[in-house]
Amino acid sequence: MRMPDEELSPFAAWILPKDGGPPYYVDFSEFYFGRRKSDLSRKAQRFWKSDIVGLPNLARDFQTVILTERPLETVYNTHASAWRNMHRFIQVCPDLPQTMSIFDIGEIHGLRLKQWIFDNGMTSHTYKQIKWVIERYSQIHRGTPSDMPPRDAPPEPDPVEPDFVALQRLSLVLRKHARSIFSMWKDGAALAAQGCDPRAKFGGLHGDWKKPENHAHLIYHLTETCVPSNAEVVALGLRTLVQTTHATKPGNNIKGPHCPIPGITTNAHHGYPSKLRWRFPLEVDMAVFIWIVLIYTGFNLSTVLAIDISEPSKWYAPALQDPDHVLIFSDKDRAKKIVYAPSKVRAQFHAFRIIKTLTEVTEPLRETLRRKVEKLRAKNNESYTHETQREIQKLEESIRSPWLYVGLMERDEETLIRSVQNTDVSNLNSIIRLIAEDANLTDDHPYLKTLSTSQARDSMINFTYRNSRRMSVAKLASQQSDYRSLKYYLARRKIRRANFQIVNQVLTHTFSEISHRDVFDETRIKIALKTGEITREQERRLRDVRQRTRVGMGCKNPTNPPPEIDPYHLDGEICAVQRCTGCIHGVIFPESVRPMAYALADLRYLCRKVGLAVWKGSSFEEEEISIVETLKQFDDEVVKKYFQERMEALKSGEEMAFDVYPHY
Repeated sequence: MRMPDEELSPFAAWILPKDGGPPYYVDFSEFYFGRRKSDLSRKAQRFWKSDIVGLPNLARDFQTVILTERPLETVYNTHASAWRNMHRFIQVCPDLPQTMSIFDIGEIHGLRLKQWIFDNGMTSHTYKQIKWVIERYSQIHRGTPSDMPPRDAPPEPDPVEPDFVALQRLSLVLRKHARSIFSMWKDGAALAAQGCDPRAKFGGLHGDWKKPENHAHLIYHLTETCVPSNAEVVALGLRTLVQTTHATKPGNNIKGPHCPIPGITTNAHHGYPSKLRWRFPLEVDMAVFIWIVLIYTGFNLSTVLAIDISEPSKWYAPALQDPDHVLIFSDKDRAKKIVYAPSKVRAQFHAFRIIKTLTEVTEPLRETLRRKVEKLRAKNNESYTHETQREIQKLEESIRSPWLYVGLMERDEETLIRSVQNTDVSNLNSIIRLIAEDANLTDDHPYLKTLSTSQARDSMINFTYRNSRRMSVAKLASQQSDYRSLKYYLARRKIRRANFQIVNQVLTHTFSEISHRDVFDETRIKIALKTGEITREQERRLRDVRQRTRVGMGCKNPTNPPPEIDPYHLDGEICAVQRCTGCIHGVIFPESVRPMAYALADLRYLCRKVGLAVWKGSSFEEEEISIVETLKQFDDEVVKKYFQERMEALKSGEEMAFDVYPHY
C-alpha cells in the first residue's frame, strides 16, 4: 500500500516527469535491500529472471539519477529493469574490482558486462540502459563522461519480408468485421426505439424484463449524455439490467448483441458492459478499427494512440486543393516530431472517417470521464495529492484519445471506460492473428501467424520502396530523418536476393558474350536480358551498325543524328539517345512492335516517378509522343499485349525501366 505523500520512507518518492507526464510512485527499497522473485505476484514473476541482491551504495546513486532526471514512467520502468540486471551481474562476478559507487564502475566492468548480457540472451539495449544511468551520474557529479566503453553496434536487422497480398486480404476481412460492428450499433438503435422502460412506476410490467428491446431502450436512455456505473444503475432500480445470465431474476437470460469477432470472450455477452455494446465498442471492436488505421496509414501503434482529438487542428488539416482529402497528424514522442498520413474524408474505411465516427460514437464515454476529472480537481483543490493528480492526467489522456471502449467485467466507473494503451499491444497482436486464422488466411499466408503492430508500418515502407525503387521515396514515406534509419524497416534480404538475380543474369550474359565473341557488346546483353535469347534475324541486324537501336529499329545514318534528336552528339560517335521513332533516319521493321511497346511502358512508368516538372519539355515527353504515333501502324491488340506485359513486370519489380534521367 502506498504511503501518503507526507509519510514517504527515505527509499520512496513521487516522480513528477520533466516532460509533463502524470506523476508516479517509486519505491527504491528493492535496490537497497534486495528482493526475491518468489515475493512477487504471479504476473510480475513472468518479467523477473531471478532474485536481486541489495547494493545500498549503487542504489543510492541510481536513486539520485532518477530523482534528478525525472523521466516518464515508461522510461523509468525500462531503466529500473536494466539496473536490476546490474545488481545480478555484480553478484555473479565477485572477482571484479569492488564497486562502492557508480564511480568505481570502469572499462573492465563494461567489457565483462557486455559478455554477461550476451551469455544471458539479452540485447545490447540492456547495456545501453545501464550505461545511461552511469553516464548521467558521472555528468551530474563530475561533468565528464564515465569510463564505461560504448555499446557494440547492434547487428544489422532484417525485418520479416512482408506479404502484401496477405495484408490486402486481411484488410478486406477487417472491413467486413467493421461493417458488422456498424450494423450492430444501427440494429441497437432500432431495437431501442421499439422498447420502453420496464419498471412498474413507468408503466412497465414484470414480464417486460424478458424483452431485449427494453434492455436496449434503457441502455440508450441511460447513456444519452454519459455512462453510469454499475452502482448508479442499481440505485435507479435497474438491478436486472446489470445482472448476468447466472442470476435467477426476470430478464437474466437477456444477453448483449451478438457480433462474432474472433478473440471476443464469453463475458462479452453477459451483464451490463456487454449490453453497452449495443451503443459502444468493446476492446475487440476497437482492435478492428485500430488495425485498419495501422495498415492504411503506415503509422506505428504509439503514433496512432497519440492522436489527439481534443481540437480538429491537433489531428488533421484539410487539403488546399481537394476538400475530400486531409492530412492526419500525430506526435511521435520518441523522435520528437510530428508525422502525417493522407486520408480521404468521405471514404468509409479511411483513417479520417474511422476516427471521426468513433469520436462521435464514444462521446458519452468521454463526457463521463470529463465529469470524473471535475470531481477529482475539486478534491485536489481541497487537499492535493500526487495520487489524485496522476489519476487526473491519466483520465485527460483518455479524453483526448479516439480509442475509448467499454471494459468487460468492470464493476466501477473508474475502470468501466478505458482507452487503448501501448501496453495493450499483446492483445492487439493476439486478436489480429485470431481474425486471420478464423478467415482461413494463415495456411496460404504464414506471415499472418506472427503479425504484429510494427509490421504494418514495415510493410508500408517496403511497399513504397519496391514500387518506387528509390530510397528517397521510401524515406519520405517512412518520415525518417536519415537514410541510416531506413535499414531498420526494409526487408533487405529479399531486396538483396532480387538484386543478386539481376546481377547474376548480367554477368552470365556478359561472360558468355566475351567467351564466344571476345568482345563486350552492351546492345546484345540488353537484348538477351529482355528476351532471354538473340534470334537469327536479330543476329543479322546486329552485325549491321545501322540497325543497332534500343527500340528494335534500323538507322540509315547512326553516326549523324539530327540536332533535335541528340543536341549533344559527338562527331564520329554512334547516336547515344536513339529516339528513333522521331528521327528521319529511323527504319521500322515488323518485329519492332515489341521493343517499342516496351519502351512506351518504360516511359509511362517513369512519368509517374520523375514528376511533371522534369517530364514536361524533356526528351521523355517527346519520345513518348513519337512512339505513340509510330505504334498506330501496328495492330492495337498486339501493342496492348506487349505494353501490359512490360508494365506488369515493372510494377512487380521483375524488370527495371531503361532510362533514369532525360537527355535534356
